[in-house]
Amino acid sequence: MPIQLTRGAISAIYNGDVEVKPVVEVVDVKLVSPAQGRYGAMVTDGSETRQALLASQLNELVRSNQLKKGSIVQLLEYTCADVQNRRILMVLKLQVLALQDDKIGNPEMPSKTVPLNQNGSSLNGCATTSSASIQGQNPATKPNSNKPPAFSPTIQPPYKPAPNYKSHGAIMKNVAPARFIPISSLNPYQGRWAIKARVTAKGDLRRYNNAKGDGKVFSFDLLDSDEGEIRVTCFNAQVDRFYNIIEVGKVYMVSKGTLKPAQKDYNHLSNEWEILLDKTSTVDLCTEEDVSIPNQKFSFISISKIEETPNNSIIDLIGVVTAANPSVPVLRKNGMETQRRIVYLKDMSGRSVELTLWGEFCNREGQDLQVAVDSGASPVVAVKAAKVSDFSGKSVGTVSSTQLFINPDLPETRNLKEWFNNGGKETATTSISSDNNMNTLGRNEVRKNVSQIKDERLGMGDKPDWVTVKGVISFIKTDTFCYTACPSIIGERNCNKKVKKSTSGNWICERCEKEFSECEYRYLLQVQVQDHTGTTWVTAFQEAGEEILGLPAKELHIIKNEQMDEVKFAEIIKRCLFQQFLFKLKIKEEHHGEEHKVKVTVVKAERVDPSAESQYLLELISRISG
Repeated sequence: MPIQLTRGAISAIYNGDVEVKPVVEVVDVKLVSPAQGRYGAMVTDGSETRQALLASQLNELVRSNQLKKGSIVQLLEYTCADVQNRRILMVLKLQVLALQDDKIGNPEMPSKTVPLNQNGSSLNGCATTSSASIQGQNPATKPNSNKPPAFSPTIQPPYKPAPNYKSHGAIMKNVAPARFIPISSLNPYQGRWAIKARVTAKGDLRRYNNAKGDGKVFSFDLLDSDEGEIRVTCFNAQVDRFYNIIEVGKVYMVSKGTLKPAQKDYNHLSNEWEILLDKTSTVDLCTEEDVSIPNQKFSFISISKIEETPNNSIIDLIGVVTAANPSVPVLRKNGMETQRRIVYLKDMSGRSVELTLWGEFCNREGQDLQVAVDSGASPVVAVKAAKVSDFSGKSVGTVSSTQLFINPDLPETRNLKEWFNNGGKETATTSISSDNNMNTLGRNEVRKNVSQIKDERLGMGDKPDWVTVKGVISFIKTDTFCYTACPSIIGERNCNKKVKKSTSGNWICERCEKEFSECEYRYLLQVQVQDHTGTTWVTAFQEAGEEILGLPAKELHIIKNEQMDEVKFAEIIKRCLFQQFLFKLKIKEEHHGEEHKVKVTVVKAERVDPSAESQYLLELISRISG
């Protein structure tokens, strides 16, 4: 029996009926917004044809050719949004039923409807609220027949709002209550929505200052029963409303907020959107626990995979703690003191890694881990949102959004403990991090000489090469050895952007859009390194520059440019020449237009310790002879 389209459904939808689950035919599909990866479709119910915008979660159906011209589909979840006084059909969820070669019925096209085109001038305009929006979609449009539409039986029953939401009344005045929808279905074109989700993380209250003045902000992450995640951000007045009522682990009903693109520099969640709460938003605590919503969502990767993970990536990690160092004070670049503690993790992949805890993590979870290790235990720690670093190997560290869970109730925890207790404790592992507690060849270093950099085409692959070269500095360019840098802090890092002096005498940072009375001075050294095989030019930035020259860049700048003491300046440069260093180098090919150049950067410069170097050479000889 052929599938019957739900005739008259499109007119009913545009007149406000969002309960019916109509069966329609897709008569065209096009990519309408290449930048956002958005697809549009022309759909017909057999009597009328309209344009629709497909939610991003349906993209895979289009790309896999399951949803295409001629597909018969049932619309399961959808909404109509008003954009520039026009109604737009937004399809959130559908089911592909069949493929039809011929168009069913004789549907009419609205007289002002603009057909889909490849560059997306129709639906793409709607998505960006430009003048090229969908034309002629009047919400008052009615079917040609004077008879009420007769809908075919639907495949699934109509959606009804969750009972425990009805007691909360309407989200907006004079409209029906918003229905609960999955977080994965949220998009900026919905007028009324509500989500029910658990708070999995709550950020600290932060204060900021910009061109608009002072402000405050905090964010929290939500997880629903479909394991969809999204970040919610509150500014200023909304901070006062919601900061004290949000608790990690509690379930809330959230409605009425603005969907905006996620800021991926600060938001590690996979959702392309985040919610900005405003004065109309509501956040209501659910007094009854909802066991269908998990407490946390992890996407663990093995330690061995971290070796292939790009620098600054945010990952989830789980491993057995084999050692924990004491907490030590560290002076940050901004002059503030903080705490640092390093713990060591291993897993079944045969690799181990350093986990660096910063700030309060050292005193809370870090202290608990050290007590456990000192008592002979080997706890399992799960790390949510750790940051990957490729400084001298691979390691991970905590950031403001990181969460640590000691011996969490997870299948992965039980598997790790079983493995560890049944022989994993004695299993040898290879560290992917620099380990200063190990000596000689165990320092995770790859020794090369200067000629091998070119001969072995180091740095020419997809990833940088990390090597150690023993050599001397034969020349340092002294005309420009440092630069003026922005002193402000962005997140947890110094800006360090180059600043310029204005006519007022202040320093201006284009990135921060601020002026400063004083700037920082940071090394940018061009150094020639030489060994018995040849010479190569390397670049040494701030930390490496201080290790080579033995004093801060600002102090050297004052000696040369303010005190004009050329003799003292020359002595400082001379005393580091032809002294043996172990240079830890990062080598990577860079592309500037059509020019390709291999850049060699000094990550760390250590003066050669004769005793340690002799021990290294003796062990190397014993390995070769053995």
